[in-house]
Amino acid sequence: MKRWMQNLYLKSIRNAIDTYAMIEEGDRILIGVSGGKDSSLLFYALNQLNQFGSKSFKVTGLTVDHGLIGNLPTYHTFCKENGLDHVVHEEHYAKNLSHDKVYAPCYTCSRLRKGIIKRYAQQNGYNKIAMGHTKDDFVETFMMNIMQHGKIATMRPVSTTDDGITMIRPLIFLEETAIIKSIELLEFPLMMDTCEFAKERLRSKAEGLIKQIELTSPEFSDKVIQALSNVDLERLL
Repeated sequence: MKRWMQNLYLKSIRNAIDTYAMIEEGDRILIGVSGGKDSSLLFYALNQLNQFGSKSFKVTGLTVDHGLIGNLPTYHTFCKENGLDHVVHEEHYAKNLSHDKVYAPCYTCSRLRKGIIKRYAQQNGYNKIAMGHTKDDFVETFMMNIMQHGKIATMRPVSTTDDGITMIRPLIFLEETAIIKSIELLEFPLMMDTCEFAKERLRSKAEGLIKQIELTSPEFSDKVIQALSNVDLERLL
């Protein structure tokens, strides 16, 4: 294992796993692999930690091919050549969702994808699902909840569904810049979503607002993550 891997992404991921007790010996972990930079790095990194870490667990990456994904064969070949267990579930529902639509069907598409991943986990004996949400996603979700719902909330690093499956998000401490650099150095051939509605509009607004704030307060995202773990309940309304 090369030293830059430790410094660039593995240390942060291991820190998240240890801080929130995300992975235990013998876990069977299914990763929802969209083929983008975040889930791809998570897939690669968890395989490294399984290979070189102190705990033994199974890692499988599941890509839901909804019919609007590019570069899938090249991606799958890269995974095979690097010893990554990559499974493709083909269910082309996205074309029907996006055809002749004025408003983005992203919410429905996302729910269908998550349902397929959860069902696959249940049917194949996986007790945990790892999602590629990064520090940026946690902060953006925090801002979206303020902007849209007027509440203080974000995603949880570890949560359990009604069906007993544990959801983990090991990229909580990892910044987008580190992920981009890591993917470039790994020469990972990413897939791309060819749907015209691939970018959520509200999330784009939250992302833009965060970037504006960080022009004058560069540590804003770090402080939000810190604040969400350090809530003073006696000083809330």
